Amino acid sequence: MVRRYLAALQETAPGQDLLAEFRLTRKAAQLLGEFGDILAESGLAAALEAWGAAGLKEASPEAAALGLTSAWLQENAGLEAAVIRAALPACLIGAITPSRSRSTREDGPFLVKTFLAMVLSRRLAFDLGESLEAAVIGWPSYHKALTQLENELATAASELSADPPGIGKWQGLAGWLYVTGILEKILKHYEEVGSLT
Repeated sequence: MVRRYLAALQETAPGQDLLAEFRLTRKAAQLLGEFGDILAESGLAAALEAWGAAGLKEASPEAAALGLTSAWLQENAGLEAAVIRAALPACLIGAITPSRSRSTREDGPFLVKTFLAMVLSRRLAFDLGESLEAAVIGWPSYHKALTQLENELATAASELSADPPGIGKWQGLAGWLYVTGILEKILKHYEEVGSLT
């Protein structure tokens, strides 16, 4: 299904690189990478201060995530922006919420790969929602299939290795190339895989 969806997406923009469909996604991923590295190295207060959002230090993880999403994503129109507005807060909440199961905070590369997996699965769900719903028996199986897809994409992304840009370089060319490279590798993986959900 992923491969068919990506092929259809490519057909809607003939002669254009498929990555052009993910311009805002890549920009948001760069910001997330920088935030994640600062968060892992210096903590939440420093990460929020770096974005001029020190006022969110006392906010709930949900409020902080929504505040950062609003600050980072200025464009409101279009499917890509809608998908980012759904995926970015979920990724941020997971990153800034203290967890007993992990001793260290998730860094930029981990958050970027998680975010890209979320974006791809949610974009597919937004774009093909009615078709996907019609293909399943009910909500539980629909939810299970989407969760399985997101997990599969996250696994594919986590297997990709590349040298991350580091603090201070995420928002420049190094960050753009890193994020673009990860997205390219995920998309190429699904172009080449023969058996997909």
